Amino acid sequence: MAKEHSSDTIVFDPQFLHITRRLRQITHAISKHSKHLQETYRLTLPQVLCLLEVHRQGSVTIGSLTRTVALNNSTITGIVDRLERDELIRRVRTSRDRRQIHLEITDHGRKAVEKLPPPLAESFMIRFAELPSTEQEQIIDSLDTLSEMLNPSGIVDPGIVAGGIPGDYERPEK
Repeated sequence: MAKEHSSDTIVFDPQFLHITRRLRQITHAISKHSKHLQETYRLTLPQVLCLLEVHRQGSVTIGSLTRTVALNNSTITGIVDRLERDELIRRVRTSRDRRQIHLEITDHGRKAVEKLPPPLAESFMIRFAELPSTEQEQIIDSLDTLSEMLNPSGIVDPGIVAGGIPGDYERPEK
């Protein structure tokens, strides 16, 4: 943890530096996989996450998608525009409320989903699956805690709801 030595000097605990390096390694690995997705499938990782979520839910509003994938509205709008342009999803007005726009996957989108690799590197997913379930839960709990701690304002991000992200990994009862 950072310790204040004086008003002008901050001395960094080696644990803080270790955490920073590990976060950088994780960020790099995710960026590398995202680049692979972009080059191989012509989709970014956020586009893959959105496409998978629309596929999973069948029909979803942009607001719900924003909360589920934890991205802001302007980012989601750009992603939806590109996915619609590529005919992977479509915007549909509901008959109940014409102002309400839902996103649905197209046949072309379903075919694309069938060919997509996992959103994380396959080597990670295999190694993670090989861990005992208690260790998997510890990692998930630690990531949840870390995510909360990295929120500098202490205010819950509007894209994240209390108790997790809708559609997130459903934990078995302990």
